[in-house]
Amino acid sequence: MTNSTDEMKAFLYQHIPLAVAMQVEIDSYDGQRLVLSAPLDCNHNDKGTAFAGSISSLATVSGWIALMLWTKDHYDGEFQVAVAHADIHYKKPVLTDFKARATLPHGDALTQLRKTLAHKGRGKAQLHIEVYDEHGVAVIQVAEYAVWRVKE
Repeated sequence: MTNSTDEMKAFLYQHIPLAVAMQVEIDSYDGQRLVLSAPLDCNHNDKGTAFAGSISSLATVSGWIALMLWTKDHYDGEFQVAVAHADIHYKKPVLTDFKARATLPHGDALTQLRKTLAHKGRGKAQLHIEVYDEHGVAVIQVAEYAVWRVKE
């Protein structure tokens, strides 16, 4: 884990109390993919499976953190990121501790985001997010995030 992910975890815990209650951990970030994890024992529902609200929260936060880290890696200055729209598909129950893997846009989409941020100071990015447990991918979320430079 890099220093920037340690700082992001501290930022996450300070500003999003739900992440503390969910015991969210940042497992890895390679510049293209971010993986977060959460234990089932504090994110379960009445059926003993992962609570849908915890699943969608982990997915949404993973995209947010991935873009926050990407802006820190590629730009000076401060940026904000917020989810603008998300579609989530629950394929099967999550039965064990679970993870969310957010993948940044590839190729032209990321190039377009860079151009738009340079020109307008704001843009949008669509991320593919998978939530999985030891039994495989259980949930897929496609989310669009707004990204903007904070004026100093």
